[in-house]
Amino acid sequence: MSRYALALCATLAFGCGNEYRCPDPIGKIVRDDCEAYKVKYDQLKVELGFSIGGVGFGVKAGKEKLRDPSELLQVLMMGTMALCKDYNACRVPSGDYRRRRELADRKFTAVVAISQQLKGALDKESKRKLVAKLIEVITEKPGRQRQLRGRRSRGLFWRRPIAYHPGMFRRVSRPWFGSKFMPDRPKLPDGLPVLASWWVGHGSGASKSTHFAFTFWGKTEADDRLTIRLVGGESYSMAVKPQRHKLLGKARLHVPGKHVGGSGVMIVAYKKGATGKTHTVGTFKLDPAIWLDRGYLAYHADPIRKDPVEYERPYLVFYSKVRKRPRVTLRCKHEGKRINAVLDGRSRYNPYRASKLRIHTIALPVRIGVKGGRDRLTWRRTIPGEAPLKDMLPAEAAGRWTCTAKLNARKARVFEFSLRRDGSVVPTRKPDDGAWPWWPITTKRIPNEVEAKAH
Repeated sequence: MSRYALALCATLAFGCGNEYRCPDPIGKIVRDDCEAYKVKYDQLKVELGFSIGGVGFGVKAGKEKLRDPSELLQVLMMGTMALCKDYNACRVPSGDYRRRRELADRKFTAVVAISQQLKGALDKESKRKLVAKLIEVITEKPGRQRQLRGRRSRGLFWRRPIAYHPGMFRRVSRPWFGSKFMPDRPKLPDGLPVLASWWVGHGSGASKSTHFAFTFWGKTEADDRLTIRLVGGESYSMAVKPQRHKLLGKARLHVPGKHVGGSGVMIVAYKKGATGKTHTVGTFKLDPAIWLDRGYLAYHADPIRKDPVEYERPYLVFYSKVRKRPRVTLRCKHEGKRINAVLDGRSRYNPYRASKLRIHTIALPVRIGVKGGRDRLTWRRTIPGEAPLKDMLPAEAAGRWTCTAKLNARKARVFEFSLRRDGSVVPTRKPDDGAWPWWPITTKRIPNEVEAKAH
């Protein structure tokens, strides 16, 4: 097993955390670091995506066609994190937790081993067989292997996958293309898809590697190609892979052993397979620092993973350069009147890992019924002695907003924007290239000690 795989498995070893006394009969436990699983599973999912390459997923489970293994891995990660959180909250006995964790660890180790084999020089059929084995490992029910070991020839080994729905893998830090309030799709020549997001990521530490990733919104076909040229440097080409959503396509490329694209300019061109014509998508600065002065308003389903979508909620999105995960908070004024609540934010690394860049998302207390609903949620009390905060309806939230974001209680950004009576944002300029469908808003960056220490 590679050094990468061993490091991931070592991180998932049982017993990380601090001691804590639960009520009887559970007693003393050693709390686990649940966020560590999320980070490692996310890293493995990225590696898995590049290992599989262009292999299709035409594997059948009874009457149902299985999905992308990276999505199934996401479900496995969500289950592991839920188990960890239940254990830390004294809802799962130590013995039961250890047993279920060992099962999850063995499954994770097997996935790592197969992903390493997929990186080898294999023909397409061999890769398909490994992908089938990979899905078999991920979807296997605990305790079923012994029972079904002798029955594979009768086609009973596969269990029926869980029921999927479009919202299962939504995240507030990623663009959502189903919003009623997102910007109009730009008009491009010959039906060219829109570049919705992109990133160039680098391996941290001694790992010299580069990942290019692009997401397009619009009609994409399997013989489309994307070409990037680094001004004064190399050129790279990659295939565009249409996704299950008929209007979504992704292009990814892994460059091992090289650390390229950390600065300078990148020219992106899209070649449509149907016509053979190449269109210039745009020219983009690669310095990740350009994102630090930008802030966005993004709309997401509320709740984020519920289908069908009945409500939406606006989120503030911005980037910071920090060493460790900061506490992100927000205070807002609406029409000059202070909202007496501290709004908590979420943060995660964006793919510029070597640059210590994080993306932050903060939900605003505005709930928009896209089908005429008027339900509002009550936010938990955040300031002692003050009444709980209730969501505003769109008409109540209309007007000018000024919000100040803090990192570890240090002022970091000031945002200004206005909402209409239907909940939509008043545009100030067209969406930025590579940040559609987020609305750019007026953003002032304030020098602060938290970000200064990261330089």
